[in-house]
Amino acid sequence: MIRTVWAVARNDLAIWGRAPGIIAAALLPALGMGILVAVITATIGMQPLALVVEGNGPLAARMAHLLQADAEAYLLSPMRRVEADQALHDQKVAAIVVIPEDFDRQVVVGAARVDLVLNNVVDMDLADDIRRSVTRSVAEFDAPQLGIVGELHGPTAGIVLPNPFRVAIAERDLRRTNVTFPQYQVIPIIILVVISVGLLGTALLTARDFERSTIKLALLAPVRRGWVIAGKLLGGVLLTAALLVPLVLLGAVTRFLPSCRRDFALGSGTLKQLLSVPCGWILPVPSLTHGLAVLALVGAVTATAVGLGLLLGTAVRGTSLVVMVGLNAAVYLFFLGGGFATVPFLPAWLQTASRLVPTSYAIAGLRQALFYPDLVGFGRDLLVLCASAAGATALGTLALARGWRRA
Repeated sequence: MIRTVWAVARNDLAIWGRAPGIIAAALLPALGMGILVAVITATIGMQPLALVVEGNGPLAARMAHLLQADAEAYLLSPMRRVEADQALHDQKVAAIVVIPEDFDRQVVVGAARVDLVLNNVVDMDLADDIRRSVTRSVAEFDAPQLGIVGELHGPTAGIVLPNPFRVAIAERDLRRTNVTFPQYQVIPIIILVVISVGLLGTALLTARDFERSTIKLALLAPVRRGWVIAGKLLGGVLLTAALLVPLVLLGAVTRFLPSCRRDFALGSGTLKQLLSVPCGWILPVPSLTHGLAVLALVGAVTATAVGLGLLLGTAVRGTSLVVMVGLNAAVYLFFLGGGFATVPFLPAWLQTASRLVPTSYAIAGLRQALFYPDLVGFGRDLLVLCASAAGATALGTLALARGWRRA
């Protein structure tokens, strides 16, 4: 039995090894989506702004530094007022941020201000991004927790600054975690790789067997057909693992590269300290329990994808049509699962639709296991994925068994 299952799986793996085009068809869409996420991450919120510093005191300089240090929100270029007005007129910048000449004097009496001149032609979403980002930087003047250091390291106890804007932060962290946007978004990409390779890869091999009539060899073989089906399922699982593991390891290793670190200055004067924060696409698992949870979730979603691939390949049978249907299915599973947006933040009808998609449970479960110290909701996510895997495997097996009878 084991030898039969392994022989069928090894044969499918060998076919994959001799058909790089099939590998590319299954893997490139997921990698392309990953590149798209990376590009969006690098460009989102990067609106060009002009900074005009009319004040020349130390507090005005500090305010200018806070605005310029927020490199994740906008691209700020220091200009004179005349240059800034011309740039805004020519739509070379989306807004002008002005630190008035009397900024230092107004700080003392608690009446300081920072002016924002915004181009009303700018898209509403971009305009709101600019308003929020500038407001955050201004508030950071007396509430350091709002800056990137505060996001990464919590309240900055011991730092006392003037409070011209009357901003105070009462922070109580529900969870202790620091996750960048790329790290947060790479989880759906991992699931998309699993879905693309498992579903599309298995479907292509199954359809190829029907197209080339090689499926008749399995029918004539002196073995039980159940073991042949099990071998094809195992082959899909092993292939998905063979392509996924190197990608995950590559993403994990990036956090140890010397260039993948960010330095931040926290505090001022005697309290100033330099903090070095590693980045990277994939965070390490917090514990062995979390690691086992990750493996269970990935294994369940892989089995689901392979079962669906077996069903799709048997039902469609044409490799060209399989690629079209499989890619569309993978994309829908990606988006409805929360590929670009957190599911609870979606409209109510999309939230309802996402509950019917196994990828939403896989993405939510992986984020919980990788980002948070607890495993809240993990049992439900794994149960749904295991049920999906069992259902997809049963449907794929039944479809292939019927397909053999017609071959």
